[in-house]
Amino acid sequence: MKSKWLPLAVFLLIVSMVSGCSQKAASGPTDTVKIGSWSTSEHLILAHMLKLMIEQDTQLKPEIVDGLTSTPVVLKAMESNEIQISAVRYVGTDLSSSLKIDDPPKDPQAALEMVQKGMQEKYDQTFFPSYGFENTYVFTVRQDLADQLKLEKVSDVAPHAKNLHLGTDNAWLERTHDGYPAFKKAYGIEFGKTSPMEIGLVYKAVSNKDVDIVLAYSTDARLQEYQLKTLEDDQKFFPPYQAAPVARNDVLQAHPELKDAINKLVGQIDTQTMTHLNYLADIKKEKPEEIAKNFLKEKGLLK
Repeated sequence: MKSKWLPLAVFLLIVSMVSGCSQKAASGPTDTVKIGSWSTSEHLILAHMLKLMIEQDTQLKPEIVDGLTSTPVVLKAMESNEIQISAVRYVGTDLSSSLKIDDPPKDPQAALEMVQKGMQEKYDQTFFPSYGFENTYVFTVRQDLADQLKLEKVSDVAPHAKNLHLGTDNAWLERTHDGYPAFKKAYGIEFGKTSPMEIGLVYKAVSNKDVDIVLAYSTDARLQEYQLKTLEDDQKFFPPYQAAPVARNDVLQAHPELKDAINKLVGQIDTQTMTHLNYLADIKKEKPEEIAKNFLKEKGLLK
């Protein structure tokens, strides 16, 4: 009796183990793709856009891993395969931080090509073309002052600089390649007074007329909240900071359809649009996933 049923029991056990392994493979890492994101609205909105496009256009199961705090943290998570996609990275940041290039090109296309080549060779990652916007430093003034002094671009500030009070974050005043010392040489502009402050305080400071001009971030929601005017960097002083997704090459090779889904977002979001989307999240308190969904539907990208 014992010898009669033993082979059958062994057979059933083997079948059960094979079945279990098969189920694990079907629901394992090959079917799941993790999108890394900072906790900022900009990152979360773009992460949700990627998630929605991947859900629609592939059989993969995208998950968002948020709370990543910096480019080095994201890069480490990409290298260890904890995440396979970075929702957004910035050309200038990766050139300096990830690739250790001290003096990156000022030409946007040259900078993009340099970071794409470097990320491929050093990290085996694809740095996609830009979403269509930059999150870079911008000199910013109140609209009434811009109208009064006829300010459209940074070089327009030169005749008035000695009478203007600049507010900027501490680090920029001392940085070498794209800080205040290099700026003075590039534009021939030296402000009458400078006040270092946390970057988050500059928007209210200029709106309240505590300072006349500030160095801000080009997609910050508070530009729209306080109706501030940004000035064109006509000398191309600041390095390019085009925003783009990044993905591991192994996951793109395993799932070619993933690359197609990501590429649908290339060139779809300009700086003004990203600023407005951030405004909806940060000021109007709308949920990033809803903002992402509404935008994609308006663009005709989401069915």
